[in-house]
Amino acid sequence: MHVAVERVVSSFLNRADGVLPAGYSAVLYGSAARGDFVPEWSDINLMIVAETLSPDLLRALGRGLDEWRRASREPPLLITGAEWVRAVDVFPIEITDMREARQVLRGPDPVSGLRPAAADLRAALERELRGKLLRLRQGYAARAGDEAALGDLATHSTSTILVLLRGILALHDRPIPSAPLEVVSAAGSLMGMGAEGLSDVVRHRGERGWRCGAAVFESYLDAVARTAGFVDQLKLGDQR
Repeated sequence: MHVAVERVVSSFLNRADGVLPAGYSAVLYGSAARGDFVPEWSDINLMIVAETLSPDLLRALGRGLDEWRRASREPPLLITGAEWVRAVDVFPIEITDMREARQVLRGPDPVSGLRPAAADLRAALERELRGKLLRLRQGYAARAGDEAALGDLATHSTSTILVLLRGILALHDRPIPSAPLEVVSAAGSLMGMGAEGLSDVVRHRGERGWRCGAAVFESYLDAVARTAGFVDQLKLGDQR
């Protein structure tokens, strides 16, 4: 675990230990669990699964989040055990990503044995890709000509795009590389499309102040659109 992640997570979990009933689970996932965490850029992804999460408990946990807010835009996910066991069809992308890389820091592993249905994962991937494509188009229409703004928009979208590409690989039971550019290459090969449109942006992930020219952004838009189209046309018998 990256030292910056360990400091923030340990501080919060020490607080949770004194607030939550015994037996809660804490799972670190995302870039911090995969080993490609970028300080001052990547979010820290932590899920807490507890027996109960009353308003009083939430307020008590919130008092331990000051350091977390300074380090991550994404606060911990908080869910009850009863909710979690019924959430496989609702969070297929998140569960698939956790299945590939996670660190269980407290309690039993709530992800072990869970496998989202292929139909649920395919539908969720298409929905998220379509939504990301719409937001990227909105951003391009609003910021075309401003290379700094386009660079910020493109690079901040890469975390989500990489999660979705890993989901596509998992849907096909393909090995999932740990390095972001290797994920792009593997997904591009699977989909039968060149990876340049995606890799030209992903290689700048975590690079502050990167200026993205119109041609690069338009190629990125096209690659995201084609990825969405690939998932849309996927027949469930094709995922093996």
